Amino acid sequence: MKNLILLLLSLFLGNIGSSAQQTVVQTNSDHHSHAGTHHLAVFNGATTNFTHKSTAYTVGLDYEYRISEVIGLGLLSELILGDANEVLVGIPVFVHPYKGLKLIASPLVAFTAAHNSNGHEHKKATDLYFRIGTGYDFHVNKLSFGPVVNFDVGKTTALNYGLSFGYGL
Repeated sequence: MKNLILLLLSLFLGNIGSSAQQTVVQTNSDHHSHAGTHHLAVFNGATTNFTHKSTAYTVGLDYEYRISEVIGLGLLSELILGDANEVLVGIPVFVHPYKGLKLIASPLVAFTAAHNSNGHEHKKATDLYFRIGTGYDFHVNKLSFGPVVNFDVGKTTALNYGLSFGYGL
């Protein structure tokens, strides 16, 4: 009888250990899935152009496809509403080294349309830039929100900052 109790006790304790192990594995695998493989976000903020000494309202949209838990590739576009309206388009690489922290690097193409006093376009330009930035996403289920700061270098230098609101698919 003593041997039977020891056998049942060891089976019971062994089963608890494997159940706890299974729960930990599931929790770790679910950590990435709350954000999803696809992430779509809108950006609302401002861009300060140091060369022109101006600040303009900025709205944007970005899409990220997670290749792995750490690396993502995507598309981004932004509209900078200043004296000369500017549209930025880029192909960013996202690196997620820790929790909601993200590092961003992207080549950018900027399409600029300047207006004269009558409101007619009189000057169009296309320039290349490079963006390096960071942000932190706070996740609530599939929703995300957080601050983003980017530094753009090219024909001019600019700081882009604001809040991002997203959804993981």
